[in-house]
Amino acid sequence: MSSRVARRYVQGFLGVLDAAGIDAVETAFERFDALLRNSQQAAAVLYHPAVSRSKKQALVRSLAADAPPELVRFLCYMISKKREHMLKDLCAEFKNAADGLRGIVRGRVCSASALRDEQQRRLMAALTAALGKEVKLEARTDPGLLAGMQVFVGSYVIDGSVKSRLARLRKHLLEETTQLKPVA
Repeated sequence: MSSRVARRYVQGFLGVLDAAGIDAVETAFERFDALLRNSQQAAAVLYHPAVSRSKKQALVRSLAADAPPELVRFLCYMISKKREHMLKDLCAEFKNAADGLRGIVRGRVCSASALRDEQQRRLMAALTAALGKEVKLEARTDPGLLAGMQVFVGSYVIDGSVKSRLARLRKHLLEETTQLKPVA
């Protein structure tokens, strides 16, 4: 539920930004998010229930001193609404929503061995053509797949791994053997 609520706040925030400012806000948001994730002290202050809202807002203003004023106001607004626990999710939600406005979809490809640059470009081109949106992929390797790959883009999953094919074959064979009737 927290993700859904964070998405609604981000959509409202994007509604007040002009298109030219989205990139600057996104860059500043990423810096703020990195500061928050790397500083245990800052996180402890922001998430502690006994710390006053004004102190939390002052901390946000100091951490995001070089950020666009719209972002600082948005972060302080989230604190004023007692939603500081969402601060860790807001950057990812903002990135996804901004990519949606740009027509970009991010995804992940897991393969048994590292993909060559040409393979990755061809895969992104094929996915872009199929989805009608620009696709950006993060490549990972997983030797447990044995061979093939799994592609995750949005709510789509394309599983062409040998591991899953073997699992489907095993399931099919088990179903077939349980349906066999003894010969009398």
